[in-house]
Amino acid sequence: MKQQYKWILILGLAVAVSSCLGDNYEQPDAAVFGTVTDATTGERIPQDIGDQGSRLALWELSEAYPNPDRRTLLFKTDGSYRNNNFFSGHYKVKFNETNFNPATVTLKGPSGDIPVVQDYDNEGNEIGLKAEFDVNGPTQLDFTAEPWCRVTVKDIVFDEVKQRVVAQFEVECTSNDKLKEIGIFCDRSPHVSYSINGWGDADVKSKKIDRVLYEPELFTLKMPLTMFEKKDSDKDYWIRVGAHSDAEDARWNFAPAVKLHLSTKEIPSRKLGIRWDLFDGCDDEGNQDAAKFAVYKAMWEKGQHRTMPLLYFDTKDFKSGTGAWVAVSNPIPDGQTYPAEPVLFISPGYSNPIEPAFDASAIPEVGLHMLLTLYVSDATHFERDAHGQIEIGSAATSDEDEAAWIFGQFELHNGWQTLDLALPEANKLGDFYTGAINWFRFYHGHELIGNTTVKFDEIRFYYKTIIESCESTDGWHSPRPLLLDEVDIKEGEGAVATTNASNRLELWKGWGRIYVPASLAAGHFQMWLNVSDAAKLNASNTTVTFSSSGNADADALKWTLPTNLQDGWNLVDLKISDATKAGTIDLKNGTYFRLYSDVAAEEGSITVKVDRLRFYNEGVDVALMDVLPD
Repeated sequence: MKQQYKWILILGLAVAVSSCLGDNYEQPDAAVFGTVTDATTGERIPQDIGDQGSRLALWELSEAYPNPDRRTLLFKTDGSYRNNNFFSGHYKVKFNETNFNPATVTLKGPSGDIPVVQDYDNEGNEIGLKAEFDVNGPTQLDFTAEPWCRVTVKDIVFDEVKQRVVAQFEVECTSNDKLKEIGIFCDRSPHVSYSINGWGDADVKSKKIDRVLYEPELFTLKMPLTMFEKKDSDKDYWIRVGAHSDAEDARWNFAPAVKLHLSTKEIPSRKLGIRWDLFDGCDDEGNQDAAKFAVYKAMWEKGQHRTMPLLYFDTKDFKSGTGAWVAVSNPIPDGQTYPAEPVLFISPGYSNPIEPAFDASAIPEVGLHMLLTLYVSDATHFERDAHGQIEIGSAATSDEDEAAWIFGQFELHNGWQTLDLALPEANKLGDFYTGAINWFRFYHGHELIGNTTVKFDEIRFYYKTIIESCESTDGWHSPRPLLLDEVDIKEGEGAVATTNASNRLELWKGWGRIYVPASLAAGHFQMWLNVSDAAKLNASNTTVTFSSSGNADADALKWTLPTNLQDGWNLVDLKISDATKAGTIDLKNGTYFRLYSDVAAEEGSITVKVDRLRFYNEGVDVALMDVLPD
């Protein structure tokens, strides 16, 4: 290795000496330098680095060089540039890939403004904008333009509790091109950008937008600390947010970088926040015969189970607790296309009823749901037909007093998943009683079922009251732009926000069908409502409507907001029995929600946000209701 280095050194010296003795070429005698600034704010337009930032193409216009080589000017991240390898002469500059709009460019040289004009090819076709200028020694050329996107940071913080960086920023598009994407980037360098994130794409958290912004809009991006797992903890990092226009050849625009100190701490795992007791945690071997279980398990471990279905207990691959129930189907004998008997996957408790029986009667049946944590080795083996189903019952036997969900009511995928099964959507036989659930069964008998493994872990019942979690603006409508606030929220990951038009404030959403988990007599509607200026809103002139007709005027419940609203978040709780009714609402087929107010205020002067819309029955313990993860 040392010998190799010696030859490299000798070769380098030889090249250097040769250059000094024999290089008679003319040396560059000029330089070009300057900045690009925002025509509106006067601030420099931040750039990505190198050829990922704005690129300006230059040609020397000279009779001596009728076909000159193209040269490229590249910017630094602070919006400045300098190239010392120029010869004095007359040049043309064109704007190819930039993060500013070429149509808005003005150019100032040593002698004043330089015209930016249309360029044409030899056939007279337009080929973009150009400017011509002279270079003589050090030459300063300053560009002024409108950035495709103007990005302004409102807040960038490190949330130690949730172990993530949260960035809130405003994006203003200066053209009618779509906003293609927004992003948050991290690096140990203050020059952090789309291409400067020293650990690759793991340090880019982006979100597709793909729509036109007609006015500035507020966005929030969150980068979990898991994206920093290759880095040292308790270190300073630079965070930058950006926006990418869909304009032709546009490059990323950025806000200035912000330095944060990231500190790793242990946080509890996020589990679905159902607070009630388990039906079964699948953490033991159930009520099956212990001796038979031991024999089956031994045969399975030796691969000798080809003639029988098997139920055993797995302590290695499970989701929670200490283990999971496992069932392996009968293999299909060679030449046979359908098992002689239907193949059953049965939990402990089917052949021996679960004792004591599980009492779920405290939950209204209209809102009763069963959560099943499930693993399947091959989801294609489960056809969406009536050959199999998931069942619970209160008669300790199948086909009597049971509720069942066929495979057509849900879709499976390979691996672990959680099924959320609504009792109102189940097929019922006999007099199924939620106060004495004493068995559970999962089975399928299709010809594809052979050699399939199924696992069960955590079977729960809970009261599903939330009809809208407000985690997205999808399906929401307003005369004014919609925003998803991901910082100032009450539950989950977001809240839907809008502002008032000049003569009204309106926010609505439609659904295909909602089965309201409450009754007309005992039901309540509840939501979190944030108002920026409660006095301007005038609660007594603001209505909340829920209907089964798809609009606010038929088969609807309508309430007037309480008059004691405060600025900020309010928990609004309204009794169904107090609502004004238009027509006859069908609580099994809810389709529409609207918040409406006649206001006489300057457009955009009132902001409202809604979070977590819920129906529930009075008197039910809140601990039985669904709660979102922390």
